[in-house]
Amino acid sequence: MVKPDSPHNYPGTLSNQTIAVQFHAGSHYVALRLLEGYIPKSKMKLVNYGSPQQRFEAMMNGEVAAAALMEPWITLAEKLGCKAVCEGHYLGAENASDNMDAETFASLTRAVANAVDMINADKRKYLNYLVEDPRFAPVAAKYGGITVQDFHLPRIRYSYNTPYTDEIVEDTYNWMVRWDLINSSACTANLVENRIAAPTPADD
Repeated sequence: MVKPDSPHNYPGTLSNQTIAVQFHAGSHYVALRLLEGYIPKSKMKLVNYGSPQQRFEAMMNGEVAAAALMEPWITLAEKLGCKAVCEGHYLGAENASDNMDAETFASLTRAVANAVDMINADKRKYLNYLVEDPRFAPVAAKYGGITVQDFHLPRIRYSYNTPYTDEIVEDTYNWMVRWDLINSSACTANLVENRIAAPTPADD
């Protein structure tokens, strides 16, 4: 995203412009994915600004030309008139220790599936958890704050945990190698082990 008075309205004009991300996290990877169709690698100027708050504030005070943001920071930025020059989504993964037993893992998977059903049935009912997040609310208050009515619901997406396909693993591995995010000697079989219980909602 960019400030309201930014001259940038689409990704292609961000060549050689600083863009705030958190290195080796979702904002970093999504930014690369979104920008690589517009800007050559040599002209991407991604800078590590850490947390969403730090990226948001760096954008607002003009330290960077743009920032990769996530909710609820996107909604706050939009309410202030900031512009989205591109938008993307990424699929996270539930990580489990090798020591976690199958029963516990299955219980967690059912709990997540149950939560997905509850949230998707009435998204606004649960958005207060984003609005009132102590990592967000004090900063948002300085800018006038937001309410659950300010969110663009189609952007809020929750889905069941599903295994990564071999194709997704292979494509992601090759992409990470191309961007020097992983050593090419790493083996995909050693990076991902799909372990998932059927997404059956909990009885209660």
